[in-house]
Amino acid sequence: MVLGKLAELAGGLADSWSAPLTVTALNERIRDLLEQSLSYVKVQGEVVSMRQPASGHIYLTLIDATSQIRAVLWRTTARRLTTPLVEGHTFLVTGHVDGYPPRGEYQLIIEGVQAVGAGLERERLLHLHQRLRAEGLLDEARKRPLPLLPSRIGVVTSASGAALQDILKVLRQRCPGFYLLLAPATVQGQQAPVAIAAALCALNDDGRAEVILCGRGGGSADDLSAFNSELVVRAIAASAIPVVSAVGHEIDTTLADLVADQRAATPSAAAEMVMADHDGLVRQLSDLFQRLQRAMRTVCRGYRHHLARQQLRLRHPGQAIDHHRRRCDELLERLTSWSQGRYLIWQRNRLATLQQRLIRTAQQRQSLQQRHVNALQERLLALAPQAILQRGYAIVMTVTGELIRNSHQIDRGTPLRITLAHGALSVVVTDNGSG
Repeated sequence: MVLGKLAELAGGLADSWSAPLTVTALNERIRDLLEQSLSYVKVQGEVVSMRQPASGHIYLTLIDATSQIRAVLWRTTARRLTTPLVEGHTFLVTGHVDGYPPRGEYQLIIEGVQAVGAGLERERLLHLHQRLRAEGLLDEARKRPLPLLPSRIGVVTSASGAALQDILKVLRQRCPGFYLLLAPATVQGQQAPVAIAAALCALNDDGRAEVILCGRGGGSADDLSAFNSELVVRAIAASAIPVVSAVGHEIDTTLADLVADQRAATPSAAAEMVMADHDGLVRQLSDLFQRLQRAMRTVCRGYRHHLARQQLRLRHPGQAIDHHRRRCDELLERLTSWSQGRYLIWQRNRLATLQQRLIRTAQQRQSLQQRHVNALQERLLALAPQAILQRGYAIVMTVTGELIRNSHQIDRGTPLRITLAHGALSVVVTDNGSG
């Protein structure tokens, strides 16, 4: 059909030999011919030289082994496509050929995009996802909490990538007192799954890491394919150490994200997740300490008021005895007027028994109230901060007031101050345990 149109155009040119065409007229005729003959085409090729200026249109070149053609994706078309174009990937595009008379060029106007082989890859991932779910590897119940302020952090990533530098920068800013165990691995390409899985196994065999960050910086779907591989996913699931997936992508979720104990959108976010901010923790501890002091004062006031109320309710046993004695005297007077016989003797014996029971009851009640008061006093004393030091604990600080929790924080020869239950000591470190 195209050859027929060209023959027709050649005949027209021959007929008009005496009336030569302008360059513009010739280019416009060629454009009309292309638009009529190639109004719908399917083309498969690799996307290269892709650019998107401020207009929003996407300009690119499709190539195969021997040829290339320029192509354009208008902004309105690009917005409705579900498959984005990625440079370096092969796509099957549909559209039509259009000429551009000012430069005597032609280009492919893309109207539809389909990733070549995307269906097979998606089917593979869905099948693997189903198997992992059936095995329980995606269950939320198996995910472990991350340690608070870990001192030894394992990292599986490229030793030369930006992800490692981002992780180090965040960790140093948030809490500099950490030890990083790097297990370098190739994170892109055919060898990446084996390298990543081997690095995870190496950190588990080493056993020192308290948490592992596994990931890389951002990239295309192909660049991140290693984190969808079954080998890497099962290595993460088998890790005895909690794993944070730190793959730098925001849109898609990899299988490594689903199996890991925690998922971070970027390596920097992963570092923030595993390491709390030191200054923030200090402020939080200070706030909690102030709240504890206020709560202790409130509790103590409540116990004091309760104790005062109990003391008011607690009457001296003698008062009860006096009351019953008066009652007994009344009864005795009444009994005297009735009879002086055996009935009176019996009543006197019963009165003596009641008096003894009354005394025992009063004494028991007084003892119970006293034990209750003693228990309240012991609880008050247990809540006091000084009670912690009384149990043999001590507070170790530098002369500048920095709290010491780890022997590796200080060097030999550093002066320290130790606060005890009674008094304080000034010491100098002679051995910090580092050998």
